[in-house]
Amino acid sequence: MTTASVDSSASTPTVSLPSVNSRAVGAILEPAIFLVVAAAIAVVEHAVQGPIGGFGPSPFWLAFWVMAMWSAWHWPAAQTLTSSFTGNHIAMLDGRPAAPVTLAARELSRVGILYGLPLLAIEANIAPVLALMALSGLVIAKAPGRRAPWDFLAGTVVIDDFGGPAAALERTEVHSATDLQLDDSRNRKNRRARTTVLALGTTSILVSALIVWNIFSEAWEFFAADAFSWSSLQGIGWFPRRGIFDVWTLFIGTLWITGIAIALAGPVGLGVAFYLSEYAKPRVRRTVKPIIETLASIPSVVLGLFAISFITPQVLQPIDDSIGFASLLAAGLGVGILTVPIIASISEDAMRAVPMELREASYGLGGRRVTTSLRVVFPAALSGISAAFIVGISRAIGETMVVYIAAGGSGGAVLEYDARNEGQTFTAAMASLGAGTDSVAGVGIAFQSLYALGALLFVITLLLNVVSDAIVRRFRQVY
Repeated sequence: MTTASVDSSASTPTVSLPSVNSRAVGAILEPAIFLVVAAAIAVVEHAVQGPIGGFGPSPFWLAFWVMAMWSAWHWPAAQTLTSSFTGNHIAMLDGRPAAPVTLAARELSRVGILYGLPLLAIEANIAPVLALMALSGLVIAKAPGRRAPWDFLAGTVVIDDFGGPAAALERTEVHSATDLQLDDSRNRKNRRARTTVLALGTTSILVSALIVWNIFSEAWEFFAADAFSWSSLQGIGWFPRRGIFDVWTLFIGTLWITGIAIALAGPVGLGVAFYLSEYAKPRVRRTVKPIIETLASIPSVVLGLFAISFITPQVLQPIDDSIGFASLLAAGLGVGILTVPIIASISEDAMRAVPMELREASYGLGGRRVTTSLRVVFPAALSGISAAFIVGISRAIGETMVVYIAAGGSGGAVLEYDARNEGQTFTAAMASLGAGTDSVAGVGIAFQSLYALGALLFVITLLLNVVSDAIVRRFRQVY
């Protein structure tokens, strides 16, 4: 940051000029924002294309107008779109804030130099644009006042703030709440930060709403189609290419996978949590817990292969030779291995949150460590342990690749109540449809059934979250 005069005249005020790095960040920020806005418009257009049709113009052209209106919003504050993020301002050579008309002329000059010239005089590709950006950056670095070519055309200069550091307000004694207010520059920065955070939060909500809208609108097309009948939801199995959408088959498969996974992960994860929280020494805990949590980072496709290459031939078939190459039992055990670190980690955190005073009181009354663990720590951490099991159940229901590989039935599934046979779950059926292994060209609504399953899975997981929140609120204890 340097302090320099924006003009050679004696009456020119001294201002603080932004660094070259700050100007470079602003130059990179603009195309990045443009691409993000264009991508967001494309996503919105895709989501509403079914109900209301497309927008007509391309997302890039619409993004250009969004950027133009966004820039115009900041012009009364003598800022451009990018300078509003970097905190810079556009001033005239005499130090006055640039008027909106001047800013408009400056922006038109800049767009014409950087983008208009390559489109009109040079072959339209990114190389001339990058070359002109580099040349403009060289001019900014070498020119007095770090003025860009378009600043020379518009008679402007980029500054940190009006009046420079000498214009900062000097606070006297505090007599009222007004004396504690920040100066205008800091207030503007706080407003920009609040607006940015609000925009990011709103974007996440908007994306979630678009996902839900897309799923349920496509699911409605499935149920509203002429080829759909409620009788097709009942049958011998799940064969969407033949118009047989027996959801009960997938529901039974999902129950088997979830039940087997929790039957394995529940006791093991809870035992690990008890050991790490109540019995392990601090050094052992610091070593073992990261190793346990590393299991969660193993790709699920690896555990799917592990299920068919080790669990089935080495564990299950020696016990029961009627179990085939793929089975719901093998897939459930594979999903259980994935669920162990989730239940163990969350449960251990809940137990560690129990105050040490409760343990010491139990020991003072003559309680053994196992008694203290089961009758003091466990009830006190019950809300966190319940949440761990709910999260583990949600993880087991949502698992895809292990079931897709180890449970079989990638092209459909027969209604089967025996876990030793092949089967399918909601997620595996969706993966099969999305990957195209189950020829979706057979029936017109076969592809829409994917969204119907997604909507049903969304409702199930939502209910699980509601139940989890109710359990946590019911048993939660605050110390």
